[in-house]
Amino acid sequence: MQKTLLGTTLWYIGTVIFFAFLLAPLLILITVSFNPTSMVFPPQGFTFKWYGTIFDKPDFLAAAVSSTILGVITAVATTALGVLAAIGLQRYTGAAKPLVASLLMSPLFIPAIIVALALFQIIFMIGIGNNIWVLLAAHIVVTIPYPVRNVMAQMENFDVRLEEAALSVGATPAQALRRVTLPLLKASIIPSLIIVFVLSWNNYTVSVFLANKDWTTLPLQLRAYLQYEYEPFVAAMSTILIIASVILLVIVDKTVGFGSVRKSGS
Repeated sequence: MQKTLLGTTLWYIGTVIFFAFLLAPLLILITVSFNPTSMVFPPQGFTFKWYGTIFDKPDFLAAAVSSTILGVITAVATTALGVLAAIGLQRYTGAAKPLVASLLMSPLFIPAIIVALALFQIIFMIGIGNNIWVLLAAHIVVTIPYPVRNVMAQMENFDVRLEEAALSVGATPAQALRRVTLPLLKASIIPSLIIVFVLSWNNYTVSVFLANKDWTTLPLQLRAYLQYEYEPFVAAMSTILIIASVILLVIVDKTVGFGSVRKSGS
């Protein structure tokens, strides 16, 4: 009994320490964003002025818009390709299945900076130059494992008889996919969309190689700003990003529920 109580106590203490280690830097960053003077902790006062200055910096607003557009397109394209790839892999029984699956998952194991550098060398050799389409393709490459893995995990328990029933009453394969399969995979598709959007929106490693002056993302703009300035404005902008991430988590919970997300990965 005492050993069980001791083990439970140690588990709770370890959990608290783990989450404190993760959340303490974020809480400090949020606190610093209200500092009226400089980016130091503890703060020497309280002000909202740094949040107001966001609208006085058109470069940051343009970068935020660019990141949002890139993130939305990447999320839609990557999730669509990942869902189709996962469905195809789940039903394919050929000898090449493990190889194809490994290729799709390889960006999880290859550092993103290696992928970005390789793509940069390729476009330099071809001579097409950096543009939004190259950057979009790179973001799709590094994020496609997430929808593939999520959808394949849910399809482990997928009942193909539901599709067969739809086909037996006259539905075409495309109709069965659209009206039966995809709705049943909602618990893995919606989280994949949001995960890919967040990963693309916050990506720095790939963007620093492939972005150009006409299409600068917000992480690149923040990094460039920190090279010359060290104001709490950066903390204010980061706080807004943290709040946006929390909102996305709430959206996942309200649409499919975290219970459904866990079931899709089990």
